Amino acid sequence: SSGINAEYGEMMEEAVRVFAPLNPEVYIFVSAAAVYDVSENPQQPLKESDAVRPADPDLKETFGENNVFGHNMLGSEEVLVASGLPYVILRCGDLVGPRDTTFRWWQYQVWTEHFDLIGAGFPVPSDYEHLPFSLTYGEDVGKAVVSVITKGVVNDVYNIAMDKTFTLPHYLLELCIYFGNGESCWADYTAEIPSYSLYPSNHMGTMSMEHAKEDLDFVASSWEDVLRDTITFYEKARHNHTKERDIVLSKLNENVVPYLRVEKLNDAVLKEAEKVVEVQSTPELNRVEL
Repeated sequence: SSGINAEYGEMMEEAVRVFAPLNPEVYIFVSAAAVYDVSENPQQPLKESDAVRPADPDLKETFGENNVFGHNMLGSEEVLVASGLPYVILRCGDLVGPRDTTFRWWQYQVWTEHFDLIGAGFPVPSDYEHLPFSLTYGEDVGKAVVSVITKGVVNDVYNIAMDKTFTLPHYLLELCIYFGNGESCWADYTAEIPSYSLYPSNHMGTMSMEHAKEDLDFVASSWEDVLRDTITFYEKARHNHTKERDIVLSKLNENVVPYLRVEKLNDAVLKEAEKVVEVQSTPELNRVEL
């Protein structure tokens, strides 16, 4: 089996050219729920068959201009399907979990943990207040890839996401409650688009997982496990991934934190990073890890 992630149709064409002579058993392409944003009349919850572009060329162009990422991802899918290679497409919601290089979760984690210090409410544009969306845990994508290979499915498309769905205020409240700030956190519902709202990146709603459950026996990770494991990873990352930590702080300081509180936030996060070092150096923890 072979797989390569391509964001643009041209990249997919090149990938097909390289892989076609190798006669792969299946080409697994990790796509995104953003394809539904450039589709005509998608239903709720979103099914794989809903990703169909408008027949009207003007409407098709408008949808593509409004969501370039979704346009490119669906274009890559179209090239792959037309190539004749055996394929499986996995469509993901907003990806969360360890090692997420968008830093969206990590920013919200710092924001919610230090909400009282930052003193800035979460921007929630009115269009996002009640907009439901799906999250996909990174490790679940890996499980889906293994299922595709072991079950031998080809020429099909699957939505991959958690069963639990969210709105932006709901997601933020979950993080606030985890850090004991559930009563003090607040959101700015007067915010307009664009504002510093990091989720969702697609705007057509939640995805149906029935097809993946039936064909792949897909079982998504629970929200409780995802919440705990992801927060734990980024707590340790304050010490273990200092370059990325500084990027997160830079983004928050530039877009969210009042100027007079920037230094206080930096000091607070660095202090927490020092605690991680102290915990990791204890003999008890080392014995558990070994």
